[in-house]
Amino acid sequence: MTLRRALILMLLTAATLGAVAATLVLVTMAILAPGDTAWALTLRTSVFGQTVQREASVPVLLRLATHPLAARVIDGRHIDTAEGRWQIDSRTDGQIQATCAPCRFTLPALGPAPLVLERAQLTIAADGADQYHGTAHLGAAPYTLALPWRARFDRHGRLRFEATLPGTPLQNAVQVFGMALPERASVQVDGTLALSLNATLPDGPWRVQPRVDGFAVHGLGTERLLDLQRPAACRDGSEPGVGSIGGWLPRAVVAAEDQRFFEHPGYDLAALTEAWQHNQRQDSPLVGASTLTQQLAKLVVTGDDRSAARKLRELLYAVEMERTLGKARILQLYLALAPWGEGICGAERAVRVHLGQRDASRIGPVAAAWLASLLPQPDALLRAEQLRGEVDAERVARVLEGLRPMPAARREKALATLPFWSPPGLARLRQGLPPPASDATP
Repeated sequence: MTLRRALILMLLTAATLGAVAATLVLVTMAILAPGDTAWALTLRTSVFGQTVQREASVPVLLRLATHPLAARVIDGRHIDTAEGRWQIDSRTDGQIQATCAPCRFTLPALGPAPLVLERAQLTIAADGADQYHGTAHLGAAPYTLALPWRARFDRHGRLRFEATLPGTPLQNAVQVFGMALPERASVQVDGTLALSLNATLPDGPWRVQPRVDGFAVHGLGTERLLDLQRPAACRDGSEPGVGSIGGWLPRAVVAAEDQRFFEHPGYDLAALTEAWQHNQRQDSPLVGASTLTQQLAKLVVTGDDRSAARKLRELLYAVEMERTLGKARILQLYLALAPWGEGICGAERAVRVHLGQRDASRIGPVAAAWLASLLPQPDALLRAEQLRGEVDAERVARVLEGLRPMPAARREKALATLPFWSPPGLARLRQGLPPPASDATP
């Protein structure tokens, strides 16, 4: 064979092999191509120095990854994702294991700040016919959560996913999800958590059914709140200690903010579950499920940033406060510190500035309902009423309807009075009169 013929043969062989390789890549990409409704991911690969990008079907990818022949190919590889780097390993029992440490999950229902886990590990095994099972391990020893799961793809390429957490110490859950808690080393949590999770991926939503038993918290020092001193903005020249307010206003605040206040243990599990479901809807305004006790924890300890860590701290402090303070003291502390707009806090100061009265225990039911109705966002609601020149009667009526206890005749009278009632500031505004000096400077 001459040198020229040998070179030609080598070039033809290389071209043929290259064409075969390119064809294999394109065929593989075609096989991975999703159908119109299938769950897909974007894959990138290089063919002769050129980057090829195609959508790939998740069901097909999972079938290939769990095939016995794929074990050597994927073992020891890693995938970089928004959550972190996942290390992929093929186990001797035939399961795939993916480990991310640390891992960051962004859950819109819990706010924009990511939830950071020290470690997340997922095992996957194929059961045949697009069915899979495994276990999700969250956290690092000695505090971990283990959730066995099962999943199957439907004919549209959607993954029907179910997982369960058997009864597990709540201390484990706090340690796993509370990496950012300043009190992580000192808090002691009793009780157990169990739950079931299910979702249709990729669209969701995630549906959760939790069960909590024996939840109690120690070690946060909330006993000190028994002697809490009010800041100057929350009192009207009186002593800084927290007194006792009676009459209609405490009942109106409960009606407006937490109608199950006297029934729950500091948190309302049903309301939390409903808020979780609602907040996963795209373009829906976020709703909260904080109890009065949790709102007090936010006022005195945690602040109001939107993060999973803050919500967990708020929950822990609320549960301990129920034990150390009791319902009556919690309600009085909330009344003493609650923000009522325009830099005003505390019921005593709010009654003086907004109603021109001295004794918060002696205001009537309509005035109490109006004040309580401002609590979700007092500055915005006060501005809106000033622009309209009248009270939002529908909002106040909802509070009056929820007032307990209240005789039916008294409720009917209050509702009949409401259309003709307004706080002094709005009444003067309608008459074109300036506010009195005592109200103009809160």
